[in-house]
Amino acid sequence: MGEMMMKTNQIEIVTLETKYFIGVPVTNVFQRFDSERMIETNQLFLARRNEIKGTINEQEYVCPHFANDILFTYIYCVEVTEIKDIPNGMIGFHVPSQRYVKVRSADQDPYALSKEYLKENGLENNTRSLALEVFRFGEEQHFNNADIYIPIVERNL
Repeated sequence: MGEMMMKTNQIEIVTLETKYFIGVPVTNVFQRFDSERMIETNQLFLARRNEIKGTINEQEYVCPHFANDILFTYIYCVEVTEIKDIPNGMIGFHVPSQRYVKVRSADQDPYALSKEYLKENGLENNTRSLALEVFRFGEEQHFNNADIYIPIVERNL
């Protein structure tokens, strides 16, 4: 167990530089969440990820996502050095540099924790941007295994 005994909840504010992603999107109806479609898309991504050129970190994948009251879109991606040679059926896009609340929790809902943190600090989730979930290949895909990044609304001073 040794070094695994880190704090169970870690929350901090970080700035990420512009990031470039290529991956496979899946859209679901929010009220009738279809986990089979998610699993199929994930498997498709895993089977085809070697077609993506310029991957920055071979050990991890990133799942940007966004939702409204009706639809939920989740994208299985790897971060790449630039957007080019996008494989068929995939999308490439960039996320501009911005600030995030970064949360990692082994035993609680990281989204609930981030919501609480934002509120306590007078900050607001930027719902017009993408939240990011960063996973390691080979680990169970669950939000308690992920670094979660929630975009923050920037207030112009």
